[in-house]
Amino acid sequence: MRAPTKHGVLAHAMFTLALVATGCVGPLASRPAAGGPASAAPPPPAAGGDASSRPAPPSAPGGTDCDDANALASAGPDEGADGDHATLDDGFELPAETPPPDGAISAAPFADLSDAEITARLRADVGALGPMSIGRAHSGVLVSGVRMPEGANWELVSPGHAWGTQETVDALGRAIDAVAARFPDTPKAFIGDISARRGGHQPPHVSHQSGRDVDVSYYLTEGHRWYATANAANLDRARTWHFVRTLIAESDVDLILVDLSVQRILKTYALEIGEDPAWLDQIFQAGGKSARPLIFHAKGHASHLHVRFYSPAAQELGRRAYRFLVSRRLIAPPTLFITHTVKPGETLSHLALRYKVTTDAIKKANALKKDTLRVNKPYKVPQVGGIAMPARVVVPARRVPPSPVEVAGAPPPSGSPCRRASPRGSS
Repeated sequence: MRAPTKHGVLAHAMFTLALVATGCVGPLASRPAAGGPASAAPPPPAAGGDASSRPAPPSAPGGTDCDDANALASAGPDEGADGDHATLDDGFELPAETPPPDGAISAAPFADLSDAEITARLRADVGALGPMSIGRAHSGVLVSGVRMPEGANWELVSPGHAWGTQETVDALGRAIDAVAARFPDTPKAFIGDISARRGGHQPPHVSHQSGRDVDVSYYLTEGHRWYATANAANLDRARTWHFVRTLIAESDVDLILVDLSVQRILKTYALEIGEDPAWLDQIFQAGGKSARPLIFHAKGHASHLHVRFYSPAAQELGRRAYRFLVSRRLIAPPTLFITHTVKPGETLSHLALRYKVTTDAIKKANALKKDTLRVNKPYKVPQVGGIAMPARVVVPARRVPPSPVEVAGAPPPSGSPCRRASPRGSS
């Protein structure tokens, strides 16, 4: 691994500040929230590129699905496992990618349309150009979103909160269908929240605001149901890894939040079936060597994984349409949420006065029914006033595996199949 450059050291410092500014813990709720890693490093500058300029993804890994409880023997204890609904953090976002030199930028979506042409089309029909993802995952809105359709290979846990960009919906469906096509008798995946129909704050989440975040179940060999905790005894390694691998190789993924204990299981399995070790070190935070992995640890994500897509077309359209939509009052400026950890003596009124918001706004943001706050507990505080829009959306090149894995029909490491049937659960 190369020694860190001055740029890398500076970026790391900026990233640490971003973590402090955006970390947030959600309240106890019946529906799950997504999460963010405790620490990570920032993304290095990367050249953008559209799908047409990328190499075709390799074939999927094969191998027999094996439930081996000893697969983590060399990976250490599962200290990262945590399925507590009350300790989920999804206020985390990575700093925006740095635009590469002009010569490295591929054609942006809608580059053939002038701002005047976009405005004219939106004035005639606000949904004419497709969904718009405006702002960031923790401070954004969704315009003209599409609902995740019903599918033969998945089940919607909360259809009213399954709205996203077209790119998010399409990529998610393709990855789930790829698992079902690769492995016969695959049980349905459970799809949790994506975004509300118009995006925005969706308690208990902080993210899931702009149609690019989605919570998805792990595939399990037994007890397959929504929000079931995955571990070494029940994780369906082959199906879950194929799902994650397909997402990374065939879609524009910003990050995937996975508990460290589950990361170790998946990484061990991927090595056993012949995946490239150097590539795995670049995508996994667990035992990885990348300053900016794709798979991060997030407390509480042993019960589901959280995927965030770039959705470049929806983001670019949203960026260019933002002023028009606000001026016509078709959207309100997105609300930014910050975190305040309550100190002894502080009350709801103290927070409202300090941050110039109403007590009702704080209560709504945290799904509070009473005015009582708990000491040392972090609370979300809404900050109204709009957000800074980026100059343009930068999507790094996909981290496609370097070569196909030729293991079709190979026996599992133990030498014999040991997968138990996956019963179909209900949400």
